[in-house]
Amino acid sequence: MTENEEIQTQEEGIENIQEEQNIDEVAQHSVRRKQKERKLRKQRKKLNRLKSFLRFFLFWIIVFFIYEIVQLQGWYLRGDVFKIADTNSVKIMNNTIVHDDEIFGILSSVKIPQLPIFMLSTSQMKRQLMKNHLIRRAYIRRYAFPARVDVIVKERIPLVLLKTDLNSKPVAFFTTDNVLITEKKYMAYPFSKNLRVIVVKSPFSTKSWTKKKFLYLDKIMKEVERYSGESVQYIDIRTPNDVYIKIPSTNIRLGALDSTVFDRITRIYTILPKIHDLNGQVKYIDLSWDKVNYIKLKQ
Repeated sequence: MTENEEIQTQEEGIENIQEEQNIDEVAQHSVRRKQKERKLRKQRKKLNRLKSFLRFFLFWIIVFFIYEIVQLQGWYLRGDVFKIADTNSVKIMNNTIVHDDEIFGILSSVKIPQLPIFMLSTSQMKRQLMKNHLIRRAYIRRYAFPARVDVIVKERIPLVLLKTDLNSKPVAFFTTDNVLITEKKYMAYPFSKNLRVIVVKSPFSTKSWTKKKFLYLDKIMKEVERYSGESVQYIDIRTPNDVYIKIPSTNIRLGALDSTVFDRITRIYTILPKIHDLNGQVKYIDLSWDKVNYIKLKQ
């Protein structure tokens, strides 16, 4: 073997040794990497188990706290809150004619379920309140901590009073939406003096009163106001064939409320100027005749 061949053989041997060392290093690196990956997977699994446990633990802690919060008395109305008229838990608002005690009495039959205030249905309370004819609408507002409700009622507004005598209390009244209210407990209310009055025969009977009849009389009063330029104080229908209407300046005798009554009312504005010259001597203006007008003087 020549010298060159020996050198070449030595170089090849060195290269083989280096390749083997490189292979060993790669193998060792691969093993170390796999060991690290295995270790990371184990750590990740442990961490995931810990997270799952913490989530499970926190979930039940949250459920427990929600349960405890829901059980707080501040979420619940007492079952007898209306029966004992608890004004700290129930506030009656916007009522003027219907007294607070009566509203509590109306609601005393409402059964309050053992539910948090935000889950409590108010429909039964509203239905009970609407049974009172004087209450037109009802609203219920709910509050918590402490649990309480605001009962807001919208009453019907009196429009015309029915009396058997001008100086006596009303026996009934019609509201602005044409509902007849006859309950005696409401007749002591201090009604406005500007309300119209219908003087009716005594004893008063609701059987003869219908919405149609009231609207007819209301139309007559409005027509008198239109042609006189004055507000009607009362209409006296105690004698059906001899009806009187009072306005501030004088009395007006309409007579029978027949088919000609509205034509006779139109003549008011032609007569009113004449009574101002009579210095309060006028007893009434007589419009009971079809085509004849005259002024009745006081004796």
